[in-house]
Amino acid sequence: MSLSMELFGATDVGRVRRNNEDGFTIAPDLGLAVVADGMGGAACGEVASAITLETLLKFVREPAETLTPEELLKEAVRSCNQRVREASIDQTGCMGMGSTVVAACWREGHIWIANVGDSRAYRWRDGALTQVSFDQNVANELRFNLNFTEEQINRHPHRNALTMAIGSSNEILVRVWEDNLESNDLFLLCSDGLYGPLGQESIAQHLREAGPLPQAVEKMISLANERGGPDNITVILMRWAENPLDPE
Repeated sequence: MSLSMELFGATDVGRVRRNNEDGFTIAPDLGLAVVADGMGGAACGEVASAITLETLLKFVREPAETLTPEELLKEAVRSCNQRVREASIDQTGCMGMGSTVVAACWREGHIWIANVGDSRAYRWRDGALTQVSFDQNVANELRFNLNFTEEQINRHPHRNALTMAIGSSNEILVRVWEDNLESNDLFLLCSDGLYGPLGQESIAQHLREAGPLPQAVEKMISLANERGGPDNITVILMRWAENPLDPE
């Protein structure tokens, strides 16, 4: 069985921010989709996310050597980190800028998800929503390394602060998840401007009811804005289905 796929992405400034420091790239020919959420003074967040997207896309399009998809993603993200750090030094006022990134790469019925920071990837399969990225933030440090309870974590004032980002340090930890693709799999890549206002219950409901992907993306962004739109909002949806052209 072979699978066909469709995808659609969009980004929105939200209701509070003046600038949109998010960005996304979709490249079906490369089997690649990426969301980046920039941070930094003035417009430097936009610079960091743009460099991240440009560098990752170029690295995947022109790999330096034969790499497995997991190695390719890791090396591409590390290259983004180096480029953003170099730019933060070269560009006036941009010292300390950075970006999150979550990237999906698919090949022959298999998918890999890489992330740095807290932009997320979810999989909707058989009526169940699963977060397949790993938030690199204080909350997860407290949860997994210090065994804090959820109640303790929710009281922590810096629980959402990032512990890792593109451009944050010379060495970064790139989280990678992988799995086989199945017919009717639906994947969501998004910035925290979406999942923060919506929460997992609303995300699950929207993916359960998702029809055409452009309308599904628009509905999710609209709901995030209805709930205050406190940050930039970026959404990519990817759906796989059994190829109708396959011979019986």
